[in-house]
Amino acid sequence: MLRPPHKRYHHLYLYAFSGTHPALRDLPDPDFIGCWEEEDLTVLFFHREKPQLPSWVEKNFGLSFELSARVPFEEWGEGRQDLKPFRVGSLTFTPVWDPQPGALLYDPGVVFGSGRHPTTRLMLQAFWELWNSEGPFHEVWDLGCGSGLLTLAAAKLGARVRAVDRNPLCVRLTRHNLSLNHLHAEVNEGDIREFLPLEADLVLANLYKGLLLDLLGLPSFQRARYYLLSGFNPTMEKEIRRALEAGPFKILKRYQKEGWVCLAIRKI
Repeated sequence: MLRPPHKRYHHLYLYAFSGTHPALRDLPDPDFIGCWEEEDLTVLFFHREKPQLPSWVEKNFGLSFELSARVPFEEWGEGRQDLKPFRVGSLTFTPVWDPQPGALLYDPGVVFGSGRHPTTRLMLQAFWELWNSEGPFHEVWDLGCGSGLLTLAAAKLGARVRAVDRNPLCVRLTRHNLSLNHLHAEVNEGDIREFLPLEADLVLANLYKGLLLDLLGLPSFQRARYYLLSGFNPTMEKEIRRALEAGPFKILKRYQKEGWVCLAIRKI
């Protein structure tokens, strides 16, 4: 995430290592963006090149250096080109370097959820419509919170929000984005299944298909009143619908954008 003296992202300098170490999550270097951990892989992100970093990490933390790369920010991940303020209902989201009166500020970081991906936009649109047709919702879970845009939206509208992500960088970034807006939510690191059963008015789940199928088959996941599901395309949707038909669910509305699908669901 951004920290002084950096006010926006230009180039990302990546350093990948085999293994993980908790001390690497919070390096004091002002050029440090964050530490991505994925099973037994660590990727460190910086604003500037760090040629001495690989040997320093190997020597002090026992990790094995794998590779390094320089990537323009606009080419990273789901694409961060031309990040601009965007509006969903009465809510406006804007990158932290382009503040707008009354808008929700967010640092997109290097994790999923910059606001550019179709599933993020679908979830925000569906959330706004469901809030106005069936809400307000007092208890909301954001599963796989990423950069926290859905958490920000629900917290801004007055819900008690609990967010979870297994990626520690997502957790840190969501907390950071909440603080930018003087909002509060409980943000946890871990496997979503560790937090079951879910007692909530609304569950937001922009996840991969396999995890969604796993969750939909668990009675401990079937305790919320409403659900918004995304993270799958029309081909994958067939399996999701079969899982919904086998459980106590009714599809209220289907959304599609650029080859991705979002389903609004009510428990019956």
